[in-house]
Parts: sequence; structure tokens; C-alpha cells
Amino acid sequence: MKLLVIDIQKGITDSRLFNFDEFIDNTSRIIQAARDNQIEVIYFQHDDGPGTGFSIGDEEFEIAEQVHPRKGEKIFTKKTHLIN
Repeated sequence: MKLLVIDIQKGITDSRLFNFDEFIDNTSRIIQAARDNQIEVIYFQHDDGPGTGFSIGDEEFEIAEQVHPRKGEKIFTKKTHLIN
């Protein structure tokens, strides 16, 4: 079993989201429960490409601090909005 954390990045995860505080709280609790139960947490970040402001090296690209990965947790970058 694995927990996938997908696209929870600074540039799109903020108070503009409906029920932002509840979303972050619930997500944080799910991540912590996975860790407590030795379930691997894997992160995915979306990259729109260089020059977009939402790419590797851009602040908006970074994972939201409230759900930041721990050392050793896997982080993958994807360049499409769809995961097949």
C-alpha cells in the first residue's frame, strides 16, 4: 500500500481553494496516519516547463509547507496533468 500526494504545491494550494484549511488539515492527518502505519508516502509535483513560473526552481513549484515530505520520501516530477 502507498499514499500518493499529487500536485499539492505552493502555487495552487492556498486560501483560493474551497475549504482550504479543512483540506490541508485532512491531508496532513492522512499523511501522518500513513507514516504512523509504515505506509510509504510518495509525492508528485507538476512542472509546466521553464519560463512558466511553475517549474523546477520556481517557488510556486515547491510542495506546500503544510504537507512537506520527510527526508527519504520519494518525490516525482510530472509534465502532464493526467496520470494514466
